Amino acid sequence: MMSMDIRVALLGGDELVRRGLDSMLKTLGGFELGTIKDRSRLPIDIALVETFGTARGDTTLQRAVSDPHIRRVAVYTWNHQPGLAHEPLGNGVTGYLAKSLNAQQLGRALRAIHLGETVVAPLLPVLPTKDLRSTTQIDFLTARERETLAHIATGKSNDDIARQMQISLNSVKSYIRSAYRKTGVQSRSQAVLWAVSHGLAAEAFERV
Repeated sequence: MMSMDIRVALLGGDELVRRGLDSMLKTLGGFELGTIKDRSRLPIDIALVETFGTARGDTTLQRAVSDPHIRRVAVYTWNHQPGLAHEPLGNGVTGYLAKSLNAQQLGRALRAIHLGETVVAPLLPVLPTKDLRSTTQIDFLTARERETLAHIATGKSNDDIARQMQISLNSVKSYIRSAYRKTGVQSRSQAVLWAVSHGLAAEAFERV
């Protein structure tokens, strides 16, 4: 029987990173670490590409994007900076992920990428994400729910959000509950990742 796991491959990473990634994916379940050499027989769902901080002109990244046996491509790097994120995300790459993500964060990010969303994780304080916004779950949020999630993504407490939006604390909690239900997140840390991945954090920064 053919595996229904999300097949992930690592391009450009060393053995230590490969073993660490394999270990994290095994703890999550639902993922399989594949190999590029077998991609014509077993296509890669997501290729994680280590760019070593050189997003511009990285040939490995370009080849991965154009490879017909690779469905989606994401940068996977220690050098997680706003200045290095914009160009690849505008050229066929649908993820910009830091190696500092823990297993659960990485799993959520990979699943979102697999579903066709563009994901940046963790938060980058200055990133032009307006064009990266998904048209799936975010469209079901009200303006108030979106604004509440945007403030959560910038680290504000519920009290801070209430003051910023000039509403009651109970209203903030109500918007948070309904936003969590619509987006499927279950914790504040998950809400931060979701909001950043969908460009909501950028909206909050623009209003500051």
